[in-house]
Amino acid sequence: MADTCVNCSAVLSPSSTSCPSCGSPRRSQPAAGASGGGFCGSCGTALASKFAPCPKCGHVKTTFTPPPQSGAFCGGCGGPLASKFAPCPKCGHVKTTFNPAVPPQGALYKSSGTTNILSILLSLLILTNGVGHLYLGQIGKGIGLMIGGWVLWGVGIATFVFGVGIVLIIGGFIVMIYSMVDANKQCKIYNEFVAQNGRAPW
Repeated sequence: MADTCVNCSAVLSPSSTSCPSCGSPRRSQPAAGASGGGFCGSCGTALASKFAPCPKCGHVKTTFTPPPQSGAFCGGCGGPLASKFAPCPKCGHVKTTFNPAVPPQGALYKSSGTTNILSILLSLLILTNGVGHLYLGQIGKGIGLMIGGWVLWGVGIATFVFGVGIVLIIGGFIVMIYSMVDANKQCKIYNEFVAQNGRAPW
Protein backbone atom coordinates (compact mmCIF):
# COMPACT_ATOMS: atom_id res chain seq x y z
CA MET A 1 0.00 0.00 0.00
CA ALA A 2 1.31 3.50 -0.88
CA ASP A 3 2.75 5.74 1.84
CA THR A 4 0.77 8.83 2.84
CA CYS A 5 1.77 12.23 4.19
CA VAL A 6 1.49 12.51 7.96
CA ASN A 7 0.18 16.09 7.71
CA CYS A 8 -2.47 15.91 4.99
CA SER A 9 -2.68 12.16 4.19
CA ALA A 10 -1.94 12.73 0.51
CA VAL A 11 -0.51 9.71 -1.35
CA LEU A 12 3.28 9.92 -1.77
CA SER A 13 5.11 8.50 -4.75
CA PRO A 14 8.08 6.23 -4.00
CA SER A 15 10.56 8.80 -5.36
CA SER A 16 9.15 11.96 -3.76
CA THR A 17 11.08 13.68 -0.97
CA SER A 18 8.23 16.00 -0.01
CA CYS A 19 4.44 15.97 -0.12
CA PRO A 20 3.08 17.15 -3.49
CA SER A 21 -0.03 18.51 -1.77
CA CYS A 22 1.24 20.45 1.26
CA GLY A 23 5.01 20.48 0.67
CA SER A 24 5.89 18.90 4.00
CA PRO A 25 9.11 16.86 4.15
CA ARG A 26 8.47 13.19 3.55
CA ARG A 27 7.52 11.40 6.74
CA SER A 28 5.41 8.51 5.63
CA GLN A 29 2.94 6.86 7.92
CA PRO A 30 1.79 3.24 7.88
CA ALA A 31 -1.60 2.30 6.55
CA ALA A 32 -4.64 3.05 8.71
CA GLY A 33 -4.89 0.78 11.73
CA ALA A 34 -1.16 0.11 11.89
CA SER A 35 0.66 1.21 15.02
CA GLY A 36 4.03 2.87 15.02
CA GLY A 37 4.40 2.33 18.78
CA GLY A 38 3.36 5.85 19.71
CA PHE A 39 0.39 7.10 21.71
CA CYS A 40 -1.46 10.42 21.66
CA GLY A 41 -0.36 12.80 24.40
CA SER A 42 -3.93 14.07 24.76
CA CYS A 43 -6.09 10.95 24.91
CA GLY A 44 -3.61 8.04 24.81
CA THR A 45 -4.87 6.49 21.56
CA ALA A 46 -2.34 4.48 19.51
CA LEU A 47 -0.80 6.51 16.66
CA ALA A 48 0.21 5.39 13.19
CA SER A 49 3.52 7.23 13.62
CA LYS A 50 5.22 9.69 15.95
CA PHE A 51 3.92 12.79 14.15
CA ALA A 52 0.55 11.48 12.90
CA PRO A 53 -2.65 13.29 13.92
CA CYS A 54 -4.60 11.33 16.51
CA PRO A 55 -7.38 9.32 14.80
CA LYS A 56 -9.57 9.65 17.91
CA CYS A 57 -9.28 13.28 19.09
CA GLY A 58 -7.47 14.90 16.14
CA HIS A 59 -4.56 16.14 18.26
CA VAL A 60 -1.74 17.26 15.93
CA LYS A 61 1.99 17.45 16.71
CA THR A 62 1.20 15.36 19.73
CA THR A 63 3.59 14.50 22.50
CA PHE A 64 5.01 11.06 21.78
CA THR A 65 4.27 9.02 24.85
CA PRO A 66 4.93 5.49 26.15
CA PRO A 67 2.15 2.87 26.13
CA PRO A 68 -0.78 3.16 28.53
CA GLN A 69 -0.35 1.89 32.09
CA SER A 70 3.32 2.78 32.03
CA GLY A 71 3.58 3.56 35.75
CA ALA A 72 1.71 6.89 35.75
CA PHE A 73 -1.33 7.30 37.97
CA CYS A 74 -4.20 9.80 38.14
CA GLY A 75 -3.95 12.39 40.91
CA GLY A 76 -7.74 12.26 41.30
CA CYS A 77 -8.58 8.58 41.65
CA GLY A 78 -5.24 6.77 41.26
CA GLY A 79 -6.17 4.99 38.02
CA PRO A 80 -3.39 4.23 35.50
CA LEU A 81 -2.82 6.90 32.83
CA ALA A 82 -1.78 6.68 29.20
CA SER A 83 0.52 9.69 29.59
CA LYS A 84 1.25 12.70 31.77
CA PHE A 85 -1.50 14.92 30.37
CA ALA A 86 -4.00 12.28 29.24
CA PRO A 87 -7.50 12.48 30.77
CA CYS A 88 -8.02 9.71 33.27
CA PRO A 89 -10.01 6.87 31.64
CA LYS A 90 -11.57 6.04 35.01
CA CYS A 91 -12.73 9.41 36.41
CA GLY A 92 -12.05 11.83 33.53
CA HIS A 93 -9.67 14.00 35.56
CA VAL A 94 -7.71 16.35 33.26
CA LYS A 95 -4.30 17.97 33.85
CA THR A 96 -3.84 15.46 36.60
CA THR A 97 -0.89 15.18 38.94
CA PHE A 98 1.64 12.82 37.38
CA ASN A 99 2.94 10.15 39.72
CA PRO A 100 5.76 8.24 38.02
CA ALA A 101 6.14 5.72 40.81
CA VAL A 102 4.10 2.57 41.18
CA PRO A 103 2.24 2.66 44.53
CA PRO A 104 4.11 0.69 47.20
CA GLN A 105 2.64 -2.44 48.68
CA GLY A 106 2.44 -3.63 52.28
CA ALA A 107 3.87 -0.97 54.57
CA LEU A 108 1.03 1.55 54.49
CA TYR A 109 -1.89 -0.89 54.64
CA LYS A 110 -4.00 -1.22 57.79
CA SER A 111 -5.24 -4.59 59.04
CA SER A 112 -9.00 -5.02 59.03
CA GLY A 113 -8.64 -7.61 61.79
CA THR A 114 -6.80 -5.18 64.05
CA THR A 115 -9.33 -2.46 63.26
CA ASN A 116 -12.24 -4.71 64.21
CA ILE A 117 -10.57 -5.99 67.39
CA LEU A 118 -9.81 -2.47 68.59
CA SER A 119 -13.24 -1.07 67.74
CA ILE A 120 -15.36 -4.02 68.95
CA LEU A 121 -13.54 -5.38 72.00
CA LEU A 122 -12.67 -2.03 73.55
CA SER A 123 -16.20 -0.75 72.96
CA LEU A 124 -17.76 -3.80 74.61
CA LEU A 125 -15.26 -4.33 77.43
CA ILE A 126 -14.46 -0.81 78.62
CA LEU A 127 -17.05 1.31 76.76
CA THR A 128 -14.35 3.08 74.75
CA ASN A 129 -15.44 3.95 71.21
CA GLY A 130 -13.29 5.30 68.37
CA VAL A 131 -10.06 3.35 68.99
CA GLY A 132 -10.37 1.70 65.57
CA HIS A 133 -10.54 5.15 63.99
CA LEU A 134 -7.45 6.24 65.92
CA TYR A 135 -5.60 3.20 64.50
CA LEU A 136 -6.62 4.29 60.97
CA GLY A 137 -5.33 7.82 61.54
CA GLN A 138 -8.72 9.52 61.89
CA ILE A 139 -7.73 11.20 65.14
CA GLY A 140 -10.47 13.82 65.35
CA LYS A 141 -13.25 11.38 64.55
CA GLY A 142 -11.88 8.78 66.95
CA ILE A 143 -11.63 11.23 69.84
CA GLY A 144 -15.11 12.59 69.05
CA LEU A 145 -16.65 9.11 69.18
CA MET A 146 -14.75 8.32 72.37
CA ILE A 147 -15.84 11.45 74.23
CA GLY A 148 -19.37 11.27 72.84
CA GLY A 149 -19.77 7.70 74.09
CA TRP A 150 -18.42 8.54 77.53
CA VAL A 151 -20.74 11.56 77.88
CA LEU A 152 -23.82 9.57 76.86
CA TRP A 153 -22.96 6.66 79.17
CA GLY A 154 -21.97 8.86 82.12
CA VAL A 155 -24.92 11.24 82.00
CA GLY A 156 -27.27 8.35 81.22
CA ILE A 157 -26.22 6.38 84.29
CA ALA A 158 -26.26 9.51 86.48
CA THR A 159 -29.80 10.44 85.43
CA PHE A 160 -31.16 6.91 85.13
CA VAL A 161 -33.40 7.31 88.16
CA PHE A 162 -35.11 10.32 86.56
CA GLY A 163 -36.16 8.34 83.47
CA VAL A 164 -34.13 10.48 81.07
CA GLY A 165 -31.04 8.32 81.48
CA ILE A 166 -32.46 5.36 79.56
CA VAL A 167 -32.65 7.49 76.40
CA LEU A 168 -29.02 8.55 76.80
CA ILE A 169 -27.89 4.97 77.43
CA ILE A 170 -29.65 3.85 74.25
CA GLY A 171 -27.85 6.70 72.48
CA GLY A 172 -24.59 5.35 73.85
CA PHE A 173 -25.37 1.93 72.35
CA ILE A 174 -26.13 3.57 68.97
CA VAL A 175 -22.79 5.41 69.02
CA MET A 176 -21.03 2.15 69.94
CA ILE A 177 -22.57 0.24 67.02
CA TYR A 178 -21.86 3.09 64.60
CA SER A 179 -18.24 3.19 65.75
CA MET A 180 -17.80 -0.55 65.09
CA VAL A 181 -19.44 -0.53 61.64
CA ASP A 182 -17.81 2.69 60.47
CA ALA A 183 -14.31 1.61 61.54
CA ASN A 184 -14.55 -1.47 59.32
CA LYS A 185 -15.85 0.66 56.41
CA GLN A 186 -13.09 3.26 56.83
CA CYS A 187 -10.43 0.51 56.86
CA LYS A 188 -11.57 -0.64 53.41
CA ILE A 189 -11.58 2.94 52.10
CA TYR A 190 -8.10 3.48 53.55
CA ASN A 191 -6.59 0.37 51.93
CA GLU A 192 -8.24 1.01 48.55
CA PHE A 193 -6.81 4.54 48.50
CA VAL A 194 -3.33 3.30 49.44
CA ALA A 195 -3.47 0.68 46.67
CA GLN A 196 -4.26 3.36 44.08
CA ASN A 197 -2.17 6.29 45.30
CA GLY A 198 0.64 4.88 47.42
CA ARG A 199 -0.15 7.14 50.38
CA ALA A 200 -2.61 7.45 53.24
CA PRO A 201 -5.90 9.20 52.36
CA TRP A 202 -5.87 11.52 55.36
